[in-house]
Amino acid sequence: MSGANVIVLYPRKEGSTFDKEYYLKTHMPLAMKHWKKHGFKSYAVTELNADGPYSVTVVMEFDNYEGFQAASQDPGTKEVMDDVKNFSSEAPVLVHGAVIGRG
Repeated sequence: MSGANVIVLYPRKEGSTFDKEYYLKTHMPLAMKHWKKHGFKSYAVTELNADGPYSVTVVMEFDNYEGFQAASQDPGTKEVMDDVKNFSSEAPVLVHGAVIGRG
């Protein structure tokens, strides 16, 4: 089995803000620009229900886990991470791992 998923969760807190338009039009293309060369294949952004602890999540798919690891060390990753303040008042929670099954 190959592939890796990276899940980014943006916390929902009282008074928190998240600019969906900026995220979709600027931030995710920025991430793709820097990480595509490392096997970043696709992403899916979801606006979550208001009753949960997170407001938005993105699932990013990489060709393999080594590609994600290389992307995380890429010099462009600093630009991607520094951009978070432009659309979210909350620091994201990041979870990741190698895909072990698909259906």
